[in-house]
Amino acid sequence: MMQRQTQKTVVDGVDFDRVFKFSSIFTAIASSMQPARLLIGFLMVVVLMATGRLWDSFAPALEIPLGTVEEFATLSQERQVAIAQSGTALGKTAPEDLQSWSVQDAQSYLLSAWAAHQDQEQVSQEDRVEFERLYLTLESVRPLGPFESSAIYVANAWNGIVEGALNLNAVESWKGVVSIVWKLPQLLWDAGHHWFISVYGLVLLLVLSIGGGAIARMQACQHARGDRISASSAYQYASQRWRATLLALAAPGMLVVGVSIGLVLFGLFLFNVPVLNFVGSLFYGLALIFGFLIAIVALGYTVCWPMLVPAVAVENCEGGEAVQRSFAFMFARPLHLLGYLTILVIGLVLGFVLVRVLANLTLDFTANLVDAWSFNNALGNAGAIPTDGIPVVGLAWHESAAGGLVALWETVVHDLMVGWLFSGFFSASVMGYLLMRYACDRQDTHDIWWDGTIVGTSIAEPE
Repeated sequence: MMQRQTQKTVVDGVDFDRVFKFSSIFTAIASSMQPARLLIGFLMVVVLMATGRLWDSFAPALEIPLGTVEEFATLSQERQVAIAQSGTALGKTAPEDLQSWSVQDAQSYLLSAWAAHQDQEQVSQEDRVEFERLYLTLESVRPLGPFESSAIYVANAWNGIVEGALNLNAVESWKGVVSIVWKLPQLLWDAGHHWFISVYGLVLLLVLSIGGGAIARMQACQHARGDRISASSAYQYASQRWRATLLALAAPGMLVVGVSIGLVLFGLFLFNVPVLNFVGSLFYGLALIFGFLIAIVALGYTVCWPMLVPAVAVENCEGGEAVQRSFAFMFARPLHLLGYLTILVIGLVLGFVLVRVLANLTLDFTANLVDAWSFNNALGNAGAIPTDGIPVVGLAWHESAAGGLVALWETVVHDLMVGWLFSGFFSASVMGYLLMRYACDRQDTHDIWWDGTIVGTSIAEPE
């Protein structure tokens, strides 16, 4: 009887990048730590912060913070009580003009009263607790500008995304995404800040188009050929194509707004007249079709917008084509898209946790070591990112000036941390786009547009 021969196959190794293609998203998260990308992300934060604070300097404040369910009457009463308590804090007699104070006036008075109290008397722990409690109470009821209120809302939504990802709660993370993309503009609109949405929204889209486009191009070039292009080269590429990127980001929202206005006018003219409302009801089915269109575009935009900037950065295509490509990928491979988005969120959350830990350790180590043999209070508020924001008062002028400069340097660290979010998101989203393109068109992820190729393709231009 013949013995059956067996063949053995020896595997020298496994190319995990090819077998587990989604791992390239985590690789992009790591690449986002490069100084050039961090610089671009930092500049994006600086521009957005400066523009927002400038707007808040002259815009009317929000009496009720965005996303709160507290009634105006209740909040107003809490505000008046906090102001009244601050006027009589630390044993002081209430000033005559207390009734006309704003929250900012009460905070200024409380800080001056606390500074005077520290100079004249032995400060007890009870006095310190009372001061901190009153200041934080005033801070919690202080009217916020539209930008500051929006920033706090986004930060809370992002914290929800982080907690959802760490707890493997997809619903909580999804709520955070929806809150940032769709609920925030609605809340601002309902609050009457229409110009803020229009003007600052345009600034935001421009910053995302140029800064995000530059970061996306850097990641695409590094993945395709291993080239680490400079920040200036990436900026030049993105600035030449900002119109296409801006259109890609704005087109779905513009479509939703346009159709929404049409439906509003439909109800205004056809459902406010006794006879015409019957005619309007006959065509209500048509209105439902347009409502369905809004729902599809809104949902598609929420899940597709991470691919819009990368599409222009990778393909050098027009804005309309970028939207078309992204939506086509979504309809062709929806499960692939959800999977890649999940991996992107997880990678972004883990990267942010690491970056935040590094930022806090940097601030803490530096402050503790520098202050070890320091004998003044200039570094009194230095250290890890503060959560209460209670200012230090009663300092000499040189201590206050030095403390202000220290706070400025620590703000740079904080803004670098926030800027990494832009770097990490756009770097990872490029890989998400390339993986979706491969899943739908089987086009190699290393094929991107270069000078000398046909726009929107990797095919060389004819001589």
